[in-house]
Amino acid sequence: MALTLAQGNEYSTTEMQRAVIDRLTKDSEILQRLPFVAILGNSLTYDTITTDAGASFYSVGDTWTESTPDVTQATAALKILGGDADVDNFLLKTRSNKIDLQGTVLGNKVKAVQYKFLDTLYYGNATTNTKEFNGLQLLLASTTYNTVQSATANGDGAAATIAKMRQTKDLITGWKPDVMAMSKTMRRLLSTYLDSVGSAFPRGVDRFGNQVEMFDNTPIIVDDHILNTESTTDLGVYESSTTDDQTTIYFLTFDEMACCGIHSGDGVQVEEIGNLETKDAKRWRVKWYPSMMFQDLRSCSKYIGILSGSAVTA
Repeated sequence: MALTLAQGNEYSTTEMQRAVIDRLTKDSEILQRLPFVAILGNSLTYDTITTDAGASFYSVGDTWTESTPDVTQATAALKILGGDADVDNFLLKTRSNKIDLQGTVLGNKVKAVQYKFLDTLYYGNATTNTKEFNGLQLLLASTTYNTVQSATANGDGAAATIAKMRQTKDLITGWKPDVMAMSKTMRRLLSTYLDSVGSAFPRGVDRFGNQVEMFDNTPIIVDDHILNTESTTDLGVYESSTTDDQTTIYFLTFDEMACCGIHSGDGVQVEEIGNLETKDAKRWRVKWYPSMMFQDLRSCSKYIGILSGSAVTA
């Protein structure tokens, strides 16, 4: 069963773990919504549907034709994400009455884990870096299903249009997307366009009961980890960059069969390593064994090659 980190936190056995997961999901609308399946072992092999089963009308006495879906197997391998944090014993003893030093240090380390996971969620590439998992840019580049809408035919980039945003959403079949995710810059440009035509973002309620801005009845979320400096490696896949000027808009469905994370059964853990030999400090380790999977690529889509500094048009 897939649970969000917050839902899984209800089963946490320690106050430390509850505090860590609260911190991990804080300020991240993606991590508040993304479900995770807890697995045993170090990987999960699952079936991805490549061709749907068919059905027909028959006359009396007709021979019935068997038709089953074609599937291919994919494997999501867990990766090791985390970091160590040292709390100085002298500062802990002398300043603990003024500041929660240990909580501050650990909170900062958990935030670093959150940032690294979200960066990888979009731009992870297990081929170029075997220590990380594949992110959405790679996972949503299917040639079997048209999950990609490009701003241009050659990958050079073009201004976003309302028409292509709607076309991107319409690439999703059999599902209703939970969110439309974009950078703050793109949300601002979209808002500017709506202002220019005498409109504004309508507001609605997402499935968690939160008041959110909407685009064609899809909740909009912004994520600082979606870059405005993407560059293309091949048409359909964009990578993080510091020199280019493109960005991506995602339509995502969160479900065990759709956009879903996996992690080890223990989830996010904090270990007390103990006092160090070489300095007067105590070490703590924050660790998480996560990855991502998609069983139905038709559940999500992306609009790539958007020039992040250009005005949105109709």
